[in-house]
Amino acid sequence: MSDIPPPQHLLIVSGGRDLPDRARDAWPGLRTTVICRPEVVPRLRSREKIQRLIVLREDAPVDEWVAAARFVHSVDPVDRLTNFTEKDTEKTAAIGIDLDLPWHSPETVRAVADKCEMRRVLAAAGVGETTAETVHDAAGVLKVAEKSGYPLICKPVRGVASKGVTRIDGPADIERALDWGATGADDLDSPELLVEPFLSGDEYSVESVSEAGAHLVVGVTRKISEHDHFVEVGHVVPAPLAAADEQRIAATVRDMLSALGVRHGVTHTEVIVSADAVHVVETHLRPAGDEIPELWARISGVDLIDVVARQAVGLKVLDDVRATLERTPDGPRAAAIWYACPDAVGEIVEVTGEDEARALEGVVDVEVLREPGKRLNGVTGSFARGAHVCAVGGTQDEALERAREGVRKLSFTVRSEGMAARHEAITATG
Repeated sequence: MSDIPPPQHLLIVSGGRDLPDRARDAWPGLRTTVICRPEVVPRLRSREKIQRLIVLREDAPVDEWVAAARFVHSVDPVDRLTNFTEKDTEKTAAIGIDLDLPWHSPETVRAVADKCEMRRVLAAAGVGETTAETVHDAAGVLKVAEKSGYPLICKPVRGVASKGVTRIDGPADIERALDWGATGADDLDSPELLVEPFLSGDEYSVESVSEAGAHLVVGVTRKISEHDHFVEVGHVVPAPLAAADEQRIAATVRDMLSALGVRHGVTHTEVIVSADAVHVVETHLRPAGDEIPELWARISGVDLIDVVARQAVGLKVLDDVRATLERTPDGPRAAAIWYACPDAVGEIVEVTGEDEARALEGVVDVEVLREPGKRLNGVTGSFARGAHVCAVGGTQDEALERAREGVRKLSFTVRSEGMAARHEAITATG
């Protein structure tokens, strides 16, 4: 149990799907209030169990969110504060300051959300030397190229879900990259674009748990992305790494989290590893997406989503997580997810092959993400992928091949420009 007073009322900013339910399960009798944007409400489960739900417009100023929280606190004192998502984190931090509730500091939130600020903070701490600059036009990109050379990477400063990311190999690519970046920034909190040197190496993500400033790496995930816009098409856990490489990745991530002022919570960090360095791409004050927490739970027994819920109500978790990781697992040794990424453009008429995919050995989950009636527009970001298959196996290669074989069982019928065309879900080689 925690050595702090038991929470009675948890204020949740920005929803969190089933996480309010998990928090209530972690602390029976817990009261919950949610403050969120309108778009979150349909995705919020068990709304009948929430004491109060306050909905504010997306463009409502931070002061209005703070005023709403202050009102809630005046009628039903709030003991704990959390945000389970990547949206409205600056508002959550402001509420924490106003109500004197523990959460991430405004400085930490700003450095994590703004990739240029993150680069500045990490460079000052000696954790990374990657330079990044904010640009608004082609002239700005050319100035970066004069300093750093090509290739470059262009992406939204506050990007999510791999939207708007593209590589610039020379001046001829600049306008295309700026146009693509703008499409990714359309629905984000900032329209600014970031340009930095393209980092070569193998891609991984790192799942960590922090408590009172101590950081424990739960595991390193191998990440497989498509070439053009770096949309993730597959993940494998644990990453096939030499022990020395895993240790230097973990050390870099721990140093990064300390430099950014992260003291608690589950984090998801993306890195690129070259022969001589571990480069931090970005980090997030939340668990990974793409079913990565579920993959880790299957092979390690650590449920990172439950860890988030338990921390939200003030329970200590680090000793339990460490003890679970030290046990020898009885189940599968590896797990993987692979995505169907149809390149057709048009309305989806039918998706077939789900039952065949589920029947394959080792397949543990099949989910169609773009259902009939929705459109396919190519691979523009993580939310544009068509379906995924998760599988387990005795080795990383076995788990990955089982997941990819499951995706090969799926096919999409797409109506394009008044004509129906059958399109097999494509897979990329890992």
